[in-house]
Amino acid sequence: MEKLDFRLLNSVLEKINNKLEENLNIENIDFSKAYAFLFHHNKLQLVKNFSKINIDLLEGIDYQKQELLRNTEKFVNGKPSNHAVLWGERGTGKSSLIKAMLPEFSDRGLKLIQVLKEDILNIFKLYPLIEKQSYRFIIFIDDLSFESEDKEFKEFKTIIDGGVFEIPENLLFYVTSNKKNLVPIKFSDRESDYSRVSDVLEEKLSLIDRFGLRLGFYKFDKNMYLKIVEKYAQFYEINLPLDELHSKAMFYARETGTMNGRTALNFIKSL
Repeated sequence: MEKLDFRLLNSVLEKINNKLEENLNIENIDFSKAYAFLFHHNKLQLVKNFSKINIDLLEGIDYQKQELLRNTEKFVNGKPSNHAVLWGERGTGKSSLIKAMLPEFSDRGLKLIQVLKEDILNIFKLYPLIEKQSYRFIIFIDDLSFESEDKEFKEFKTIIDGGVFEIPENLLFYVTSNKKNLVPIKFSDRESDYSRVSDVLEEKLSLIDRFGLRLGFYKFDKNMYLKIVEKYAQFYEINLPLDELHSKAMFYARETGTMNGRTALNFIKSL
């Protein structure tokens, strides 16, 4: 008779127990206890100290604010609305704008679940839980992009499109990225065989097509940068003559090599 390997048995039992604990954690979450949540390693946890972004402090993105507010307003009212991609330059307010939706609509039942890129292929595990809730949910994925050879984008495309798992009616995806199409389009994709070119491009663009709202964020010029600096200075009660404030802000921008909203905030914090 073959000898029983207790170490192997214990390892298997431990894995089974971990899976049961993960499912128990997800199923027993109380969404009334918080507005924001983090889904990580198959576990859903409450975020009590969620950063409340003041949307009025976000300058230079008026059109983007208007469109995302309009889409979210429709969503919380139970009307047809779109998944959204906010793409473009770093430090221009993409993530902040998404997070700003929560204080705007939390009193109307909006909840936000942040999912890290390493966990995106497990998002479908949240669907049965979300669809049972009366709340409206935004799944927030920050800084999402895929390389050309990365096959994960095909699986994520299925997840966001439903596949055999129908996406709950009370769920939207809001994603930020530095890439316009989430997957880069390269010159090597444009081969001489026309049918091959079409297939490659269609495959790479099929993911972004799942997002009906796409908002671009662009570099700020000097005037917009200084306007943002002034706004933050007023908010944080920094009392400096305007000329001195501008001079220090421009010196800070030259030292950091960037001139955007994040730079403006970091500058004010450095005073």
